[in-house]
Amino acid sequence: MLQYKLLIIPLISAFIGYFTNVVAIKMLFWPKKPVNLGLFKLYGVLPKRRADIARNVGELVENQLLSLDDVFDEVNTPRIQDKLVTSITGLVKDRLSSMLPRILPAKVTALIGDSIDKILRQEAPGLISEFINIQRNYITREIQIKTIVEDKINDFNLDELEAMITGVSSTELRFIEIMGGVLGLIIGLVQVLILVVFPG
Repeated sequence: MLQYKLLIIPLISAFIGYFTNVVAIKMLFWPKKPVNLGLFKLYGVLPKRRADIARNVGELVENQLLSLDDVFDEVNTPRIQDKLVTSITGLVKDRLSSMLPRILPAKVTALIGDSIDKILRQEAPGLISEFINIQRNYITREIQIKTIVEDKINDFNLDELEAMITGVSSTELRFIEIMGGVLGLIIGLVQVLILVVFPG
């Protein structure tokens, strides 16, 4: 009989450890509306604290991951400026060719287009840098990434938010569940060891 008890203790401990972790993970998202249990209300962590989580994630993104200053710094580089200038030049030349009268000789139209191309390639990089430097403070004041992220998270349906989080971290959540079982098993084995070494 004692041998069965020694076998059952680790199994029960493993089940309890696994089950409690499954419940704990489930309670990150459920229940989505408060359930009154008399002395306290049961409420999922995410539904209860979504506004705080959204605000904290927004601040984390803006302060540590991606700010508008970072975006401006990435845009204000020779490589991006060259792409912008090429794109602007192409658009201006297309617009110009559609606006110039058809009676103008092709050589004149080509000369005007080449002149504009040359002027834009000389002046546009400086103008882009100047625009970014002048408007940077205004744009960073008016457009806040943390507010955009916060609003996006708050606008998510709770089911969508749960699906997104579990989709990204399903492997890790499953690992936590299994580790609960493993730790429970270890605790059960320690209890068995204690019972064997110090029999009642």
